Amino acid sequence: MFNLRRKDIPDFKEVFFFYFLLNLILPINAQNIDQNFLNSLPENLKSELNIDQISDSSINQKDYESFDSSVQKEEIKVDGRLEIFGSTFFSSYSSTFMPINDPAASSNYVLDVDDVIFIQYLGDSNQNFDLRIDRSGSIVLPEIGKINFAGLSINQANEKLNNALSNILLNTTAILTLREVRDINVLVTGFVVNPGIYVVSGYSNIIHILNSAGGVSENGSYRSVKVKRRGEVIHELDLYDIFVSGDTTSNISLRSGDSIIIEPSNNFIPLIGAFNREGIYEFKDGETVSDIIQISGGISTKANKDKEFSLIREADDSLKMINGTINSPNKIRLFPNDRIFVKYKDYNSDELFLSEYEDFIDDPVIVSGAVNYPGEYFIDQNLTLAELIEDFGGFKEDAYIFGAAVFNGDARELEQEFNSRLYNDAIKSLANIGSLSRTDNLSSLPSLLEEFKEIEPQGRIITEFSIEAIKLNPSLNYKLSPGDKIHVPYFKKIIYVFGEVLNPGTQIFDDSFSVSEYIEKSGGLNEYADSSSIIIVHPNGESERIRLRKFSKNSSSNLYAGSVIYVPRDLKQIDGIELGSVLAPIMSSLAISLASLNSISNN
Repeated sequence: MFNLRRKDIPDFKEVFFFYFLLNLILPINAQNIDQNFLNSLPENLKSELNIDQISDSSINQKDYESFDSSVQKEEIKVDGRLEIFGSTFFSSYSSTFMPINDPAASSNYVLDVDDVIFIQYLGDSNQNFDLRIDRSGSIVLPEIGKINFAGLSINQANEKLNNALSNILLNTTAILTLREVRDINVLVTGFVVNPGIYVVSGYSNIIHILNSAGGVSENGSYRSVKVKRRGEVIHELDLYDIFVSGDTTSNISLRSGDSIIIEPSNNFIPLIGAFNREGIYEFKDGETVSDIIQISGGISTKANKDKEFSLIREADDSLKMINGTINSPNKIRLFPNDRIFVKYKDYNSDELFLSEYEDFIDDPVIVSGAVNYPGEYFIDQNLTLAELIEDFGGFKEDAYIFGAAVFNGDARELEQEFNSRLYNDAIKSLANIGSLSRTDNLSSLPSLLEEFKEIEPQGRIITEFSIEAIKLNPSLNYKLSPGDKIHVPYFKKIIYVFGEVLNPGTQIFDDSFSVSEYIEKSGGLNEYADSSSIIIVHPNGESERIRLRKFSKNSSSNLYAGSVIYVPRDLKQIDGIELGSVLAPIMSSLAISLASLNSISNN
């Protein structure tokens, strides 16, 4: 049995660890200042250090505690040739590039506490005011009084000011401009290179501040950068939007007291081989093979002509491999420890990759037909059919699960032994009858035996494919074996009639037809037919014998699309020769083999 232990898998990725610094870094005058120490300082000293915002800010102490040193370190295996996509973004980003306190702000700049604004009255009243937005977010103007500007853009603040002014001073308009940009205090915590509280320009956005903090650290998430304000998550940024498409719409500006949280992630997957951008990519829960390949920039022109890929899945101490094509809709959900490999045109170039698995690749379960993700699945010894159905994404809409089949190697060997025994017994019996073998009654037996000999045993296992039925009765859940072949046919309204009929072959299925009517449509029985022992093989592999009544349009069998009607030879016509017991099993085996072959060949 195939059983792959995780510890036995050769290193596919280099192991690296994350660490977290308990001491938060405050880049004020290049000094590291502990938060507890800050809180202990007298208020006047805090004011001199320009850190009064910190003590009163909405930075939540829980943000400090959420990523402490007690967090268990995670291991992510990576290929030494590959980099985590996005890991070089901040290292290549200029360390000196940060917005300066330039008052020439855009009209979309959002005002907040400590911004200094210049207000000019024009008209009947001509006055100028330099005002700092106080800690309540407001300014106080003569005659108008208190106006709150915090959280408004310059355009919005200007409009609000003029609305208030119009009710008090006629023929007077106001122009509001930014005189001085505030500093803001932002907490960066979690899986960043240098977590801490950063004092930066009010122009700063998420990218600016993450750059100041050295970027995302090992095991940190690039796909879910959260911004908290007053303890509530107010925004979430996917850095891949910026890295892949340059979409900066979610790269919002920040306010003093905001927190940026980088949480850990184990959802990393290497893309190896003929990709435009090889690398290790982070995926979101629910994302698929197609999603991650699109993020990587697609596959290169050096990929194999069929654009085939292999998804290697490591889980529960086992190894599974799913093969597919890039061109087909690949909605295979991704899981941690998955790896995707795309072959090059030169298949010899794949040996470097595949050699790491050659000791573990042993008799995959092959899934074909009307399933969402056909391919090869490498399994452990405990995988069940129901679990594999989930792995290959279930069935397509036009799948005919009633006709689905499992073909097992051990069953095939037993079938082969049984058929060989039947064949040898038949040959011995024919040898014992001597000259009678030349009679008309026996003339067709050699061809019958030759047909029987040439049919390859299938080793079909009759089992249940309906998940609903398996849930109701878990004993129906078939335990898979390495080398099993699973085929799920597409639904086709056809039925098969073989054996002693004038025109054997395929017919359109009509659920109102009886066995007799199908036989009539096949030209009727020939002179050698045995109407008393007709074999019906149903699409699920079950079989039965029925007696066809003369002149009857009915039968005792319920027929289904995909059923096989097999009319055997009448063995009673061979007078005085005891071959009935020998040949009857051959007839049955022929019928069952024909049914299995039709299940596969007709998809």
